[in-house]
Amino acid sequence: MLKATAFALAVSLLVAAPALAQDRAASVPDMKVLLENKCVRVQYHDVAVGEKTPMHSHPDYVVYVLNPYKAKITTADGAVRTNERSAGESFWGNATQHVVENIGTTPIHNLVVELKPEAHATGCAG
Repeated sequence: MLKATAFALAVSLLVAAPALAQDRAASVPDMKVLLENKCVRVQYHDVAVGEKTPMHSHPDYVVYVLNPYKAKITTADGAVRTNERSAGESFWGNATQHVVENIGTTPIHNLVVELKPEAHATGCAG
């Protein structure tokens, strides 16, 4: 009985873990939002050398890298990867929940454009 209870608790925590990840604006209140409307949120992300963000979420997004960096990314399911990016690089990210840890020697400075999920329903065509 104790094993079944422990198993049920573990499963419920795993299922609930993604729900605990907050929007980055809520978990980092001083995050700079450059533009927000019903379609997008444009943000300036910066993570100092040695700094680690709290677990947070993003809808689908595009990133423009302002300076080179090296980061350890840990997703809500515990997967870990290292990203090295170059200044001027752009990349797509699917909706995610993650922690970003700056493991390089330069600060992370990115321009992040999040595509709001409701944008498709509200008609954001230019």
